Parts: sequence; structure tokens; C-alpha cells
Amino acid sequence: MFGEGVPVTDDSETVIEAYDDGRRIVREARDRPDAYHFDGPDGRIASFDLPEAARLYADLYAITGGFDESQTGRRGVPPRIASADKAVRMTYLAVRLSVAYAAAAFEVDESVVSDAVNAVHARADDLRSGEAEND
Repeated sequence: MFGEGVPVTDDSETVIEAYDDGRRIVREARDRPDAYHFDGPDGRIASFDLPEAARLYADLYAITGGFDESQTGRRGVPPRIASADKAVRMTYLAVRLSVAYAAAAFEVDESVVSDAVNAVHARADDLRSGEAEND
């Protein structure tokens, strides 16, 4: 990752995190609450109201090697997420819907989902650290 607050060509957008694979998290300043986007080399991948959600989505994307949400519907899950381990599946539902929804879907306490989210963050950090060491 490199510098926070790196301006983008548009005055309303600022890169807040950039990853070695060309993906990044961008803050879009707006009249209503700011938006946070996860962008790839080919454009916008997903948008969120909170920077933490955009970072978590970026973590999921890194761990799974990317996934395609097209044609999954509002509550659908991309095949790469569906075939991943339980922590990844819980985290996906938490970031796309809510921690409460994920907990209900897996019939667990919300603290179990929070633990899964923390584990996904840690795995993504380890993955990115390993990639940086191999450069």
C-alpha cells in the first residue's frame, strides 16, 4: 500500500489506500455523506458508505483472488465466496448486508461474525505482507 490522501484526477475523489495489484479505495466527497469505492484497474468494483466496509471488501477480494457479483441478486453470493471457508462467507454477508444478518444466516452470535471479520482482516494483511516481501 502507499500514501493516504493521494489526489485522483477528479477534485471530489481521493485515494485513501492503494494496493500493489492496482486496486484502491477511493473517498468521494459529496454533499450527502461521503462514499467509499473499491476500484480496480478496469474501474469501480463496489461502493460503500463507510471506509471500513470498503477495506473489508478489499480484504475479501485479496483473499479470494477476486470475485464477480454480477447476476447474484441482492442476497446472492458469488460462486468464489460460496465455495470459500466459513469466515469468508460470514464476512461477505456482514459487509454486504450486516453483521446481524450474517449471524442469523449462520445461526451464531454476532461476536462469532466479528471474530470472522477480524480473521479475514488478518489473513489479508498477511497475504499483502507476503507479497511485499516477495517483491
